[in-house]
Amino acid sequence: MPWTRQKAATRQPGALRRICRRLAKDVLSAPLVIGFITDAEIGRQYGVGASKKLALVLRFRRNRKRVQTESQWQEHVELAATLLRIPPTAHGDVIECGCFKGGSSVNLSTVCSLVGRRLVICDSFEGLPEPTSEERMHYSPFTGHYDHYERGRFSASLEEVEGNLTRYGRRDVCDFVIGYFDESLPQVNGSYVMAFFDADLVESLKPCLLHIWPNLSKGGRMYVHEARSLSLVSVFFDREWWHSSLLVEPPGFVGAGTGLPLLPVVGSELGFAAKADA
Repeated sequence: MPWTRQKAATRQPGALRRICRRLAKDVLSAPLVIGFITDAEIGRQYGVGASKKLALVLRFRRNRKRVQTESQWQEHVELAATLLRIPPTAHGDVIECGCFKGGSSVNLSTVCSLVGRRLVICDSFEGLPEPTSEERMHYSPFTGHYDHYERGRFSASLEEVEGNLTRYGRRDVCDFVIGYFDESLPQVNGSYVMAFFDADLVESLKPCLLHIWPNLSKGGRMYVHEARSLSLVSVFFDREWWHSSLLVEPPGFVGAGTGLPLLPVVGSELGFAAKADA
């Protein structure tokens, strides 16, 4: 066998495995996608029908390959579905804390443009702050996965994020808040119908809760991408912290430990806390 043909044959099993994994993931995504596209209530009040929702899904999938991100396009479909269900009469924008290179931002900005809301993007653009010794490693019992954190991880420049938004999303609907959350968020004054946090660290999450939860609309959802990290989502059940910091009962967290069941068997990394209507 010629060397080039032998080399190609050697690569083939790995390539086939990758293709099979992608196809399997698409098959597993079918119930989520079909439900999103065929549910007439999702997007009805904004004139977003089945064809536009299909176009959104395809765009989300393409953008997931174009822009490096830690979240999956299926998770972006969940965020889009929630936004498209919120009545136009509800006052408020969307806020994202932790954007990395803007992979989730490009998709969120596209939906925000459809529903007439601003997307407020908060990030240090210097990566993570220095983690405490207790937060250098997170463990997910559901997957048996360890993740390690260090200062500067997930760093991307503002210019890179803006460039991705211009090419693949809607830069015109976005505002930026620059700095570490404990310093930047006290300066933010707005109302929000939905929030999305990819903050990674408990000490980064707490300032987000402290300054955004009071401004989240009743019934609004606060999505968090580290749903499988019990050390992080445990904050949503910490009665002492919520009483002393926000003078309310802790809201709990949907998807704690496993994430929302967006994909059969594997679930997701996404979960949320909902603000009570009353």
